Amino acid sequence: MSEQQGLFWSLRHLLGDLLEIGRTRLALFSNEAQEERLRLIAILVASFLALSSLVIGVVLLVIFLALAFWESRLLVVGAASLVFLLAAALFAWKSRSEIQNGPLLFSASLRELKRDIGKLRANLHSNTQNQDEFPPA
Repeated sequence: MSEQQGLFWSLRHLLGDLLEIGRTRLALFSNEAQEERLRLIAILVASFLALSSLVIGVVLLVIFLALAFWESRLLVVGAASLVFLLAAALFAWKSRSEIQNGPLLFSASLRELKRDIGKLRANLHSNTQNQDEFPPA
């Protein structure tokens, strides 16, 4: 009977360990999700402010240049349009590369889960070997 109690105790202990690992990983996952949410909000706010400032600055600059060079106003407006379109393309490229090269979502959680699986497999493998070495009497 004590062998059965030992088995049930081991199973309960294993289940408790697995639940604790799951709880820890879920907490890590939640933290990473919150960090990513805050990062995205910060990027959106900064992008909106930058875009708004850029639009106001562009409009004021074109008006200033058109007034300063009244005789060549078409050339000024055309050159300004070309410069700003090139700048927009550059910023779009930079934003796209930032999004593509950003950190992998939940990479720390995935790394920890992989480590846990490796440890569980190693423990399972060592327990199997121990049982083979010491058969029950």
